[in-house]
Order: sequence, then C-alpha cells, then structure tokens
Amino acid sequence: MPTITCHFPITVRITGTPSPAALEHLGEVVQEALVLRLRLARARLAAAGHPDVLPAQVAEHPRTWP
Repeated sequence: MPTITCHFPITVRITGTPSPAALEHLGEVVQEALVLRLRLARARLAAAGHPDVLPAQVAEHPRTWP
C-alpha cells in the first residue's frame, strides 16, 4: 500500500499575556485535541471500509512560541 504523508500547521490565537504555565497548558490542550481528532478520523475511515489505514507515528517537534 502506498504511503501518504501530510504535514499541516496549527495556529492558536490568544489574547492577553499568558503566563508560561498557561502557555504550557495550552500546548497540552492542543495536543490532546489533535489526538482526539486523529482517533475520530481513523474511526471514520474504518467505518467507510478502510480499516487498514493507520496513522503514522507523530514526530515530536519542539514547541516554539513567537
């Protein structure tokens, strides 16, 4: 089976001046939301008759904050 690799940026817009702890928590929240969406996508692909489609390993990238 061919491999398709997709990369996409995620932008989170915040207002105010969050503390370092708040920024760390935001990263955790975004990561968990992404994991849940990938699980949903896998379930929908399986329900559509493509149970062999599996997500690739997620590369660990350091978070960078502007």
